[in-house]
Amino acid sequence: MILNIAKKTNETLQPLRSIANIVGSPLFDLSARIYVGWAFFKSGLSRFSSYTNGTWEDQVFLFTEEHPVPGIPGELSAILGTGGELILPVLLVLGLFGRFAAAGLLVMTAIIEFTYTHATDHILWAFLLGMVLIKGAGMLSIDHFLVKWLRSK
Repeated sequence: MILNIAKKTNETLQPLRSIANIVGSPLFDLSARIYVGWAFFKSGLSRFSSYTNGTWEDQVFLFTEEHPVPGIPGELSAILGTGGELILPVLLVLGLFGRFAAAGLLVMTAIIEFTYTHATDHILWAFLLGMVLIKGAGMLSIDHFLVKWLRSK
C-alpha cells in the first residue's frame, strides 16, 4: 500500500521535476550569474569613472591605505581590481569561460571580505560563485553551446 502511494506520488511529481530541470534550473543559473555579475560590474563602473573624471588617486589611496591587498602595490591593485570588476562579470553573465570568471570573482570576494568589510552579501556571492565554479554556468550560457558545438564536430 505505502509502496503504491510512493509510486503514484513519484509519477505525479515527475512532470514537475522535468519542468524544473528544463526551465527552472537554467533560469536559476542565469539569475545567479546576473545577480553577482551586476554587483561587481557596478563597482567596476564606479572605479572606472574615477579614472575618467581625474580622481584615480582616490582609488589608489583606497587600495593602498583603506583596504590594501597583501603583497600587491596599491596602484597595481587598483588597476587589477577595476579591470577584474569590469571584465569578469561580463564573462560570468554571458557564461563565457564561466568557471574562470567565477573563480576570479570568488578570489575578489574573499579579498573584499578579509581586507575590507564583512557583509552577508559576500557569503551569498561566494555561495553563488561556488555553484558556478562547481557545476558550470548552466544551459543558458555560451559555454554550454560551445561544448555542444565542439562535441558535434
